[in-house]
Amino acid sequence: MTSIGYTNRTSLQMTMLANMRWQIDDLQRQLATGKRSDTYAGLGIGRTLDLEARMRLSRIDAYTTSIDQVSLRVNIMNTALDRLRVVGQDIRTDVAFPLEYDLIGNGQTQAQSLSALRLDESLSLLNERAGDRYLFSGSATDTRPTATAKEILDGNGARAGLKQHTAERLLADRGVGNRGRLMQPASVGSVVTFAEDGAHPFGMKIAEVTTDFGAAVTPTAGPPASFAIDLVGNQPTAGERVQIRLALPDGSSVNLELTATTEDPPPAGSFFIGANETETAENIAVAADAAIQRIVTTELTAASAMRAGQDFFNIDSANPPQRVDGPPFETASAMRDGTQADTVFWYRGDGAAGDPRQTSVARVDDTIQVAHGARANEDGLRTVVMTAAVFASMTFSENDPDGRDRYFAIARRVGAELDGGQGIKRIQALQTDIAGAQLSANAAKERLTEKKASLQGIIDEIENVMPEEVGVKLLAMTTRLQATLQTTAMLSQFNLLNFI
Repeated sequence: MTSIGYTNRTSLQMTMLANMRWQIDDLQRQLATGKRSDTYAGLGIGRTLDLEARMRLSRIDAYTTSIDQVSLRVNIMNTALDRLRVVGQDIRTDVAFPLEYDLIGNGQTQAQSLSALRLDESLSLLNERAGDRYLFSGSATDTRPTATAKEILDGNGARAGLKQHTAERLLADRGVGNRGRLMQPASVGSVVTFAEDGAHPFGMKIAEVTTDFGAAVTPTAGPPASFAIDLVGNQPTAGERVQIRLALPDGSSVNLELTATTEDPPPAGSFFIGANETETAENIAVAADAAIQRIVTTELTAASAMRAGQDFFNIDSANPPQRVDGPPFETASAMRDGTQADTVFWYRGDGAAGDPRQTSVARVDDTIQVAHGARANEDGLRTVVMTAAVFASMTFSENDPDGRDRYFAIARRVGAELDGGQGIKRIQALQTDIAGAQLSANAAKERLTEKKASLQGIIDEIENVMPEEVGVKLLAMTTRLQATLQTTAMLSQFNLLNFI
């Protein structure tokens, strides 16, 4: 009995000593690592809260990474847009009056040569990337958004570029006889007739005909439209005018004005007052024909180039480039869709309908997403590229008496396109959109930083230990172990002889 009891007591003492030794080892580990446990099981009832806090912390880290990516992309985009806005302003300055018309040997002015360089720069800016991601391709982030300047201007093999588009459109707008698709003005007796040559989208359209001297004007709405001026009983006097307002292909208009004169020969822009209404009517028809042909070589040619630029650049997945359905082009009556086989598509990114911002969306919080996508074919961006390309694509000749006026006509239209809300202002609006996305992302980052600090505090409270507290426990446990060992040693030497 005595032997069994002693054995049980010894076994219990050894177990207790081993447990104390384990506790001391664990306290030493805690003191060295600062952690309460090596495993979640060792955290006791706090492990569930700790796991949840760590999961939320992991999400915050993912959101923070997403916010940093958004900030990088938006910063690069904003830098590119800032420069594009300046490029647009520079082009507008180049074409502002007073304007110089000094050709520099290649059929172009210095301003046009600069415009070609600005086209290159604009395309380079629109092809910016963040990592391997193109920023102005919409959702097609792995696709270069634009063609090169050379492809855009000169085409690529069988695929026509802007210059070919412009040439075809000009043939269609000028028409046979260089009258802008108007019939040659004709007089029969005292009646002068102005008429369009057919129902089609090309050339000039007669919008209005008026006189200062009370002649009856009879319109035919059409299409094609026509106007007849009957001078019977209404001979004009010197200084009185015939006015014809002509609509041009780019949406602008020009006034053809003829002033009655008694000078013979009459100066440009006037008609000689004949001996009777029949002679005067014939003189008006002749003067109008000369004026129409001059408008064709100046204002119409410039308007045709701008319209060709609009048809070439205003594209998306549902609207391919538009080309004149020819040949023959001079008598064409309709447009056709350009194809990838015969036409350069200047924009190659995502061309779907819908908000471009939504093509790149990043989640920055559990409930917040920021949209910061962009497409190079958006109005403001497209306008800067189009005006630079159109201005750079035209050439002139020192021997052309109408070259100067034609140059001023295209320059004026380029400036108007950039001033008309389609260019610089649209870029500023795009910048505002992506700046709003960045503000939302940064605000979310501030909130996440605060959340992260709170969660980290909870984790630290559960997982970490205070070195001072552990040190006190370790000292107490060491003292207790020493005392227990001493007591055990004394008891191991105790026997019946010592007891007696």
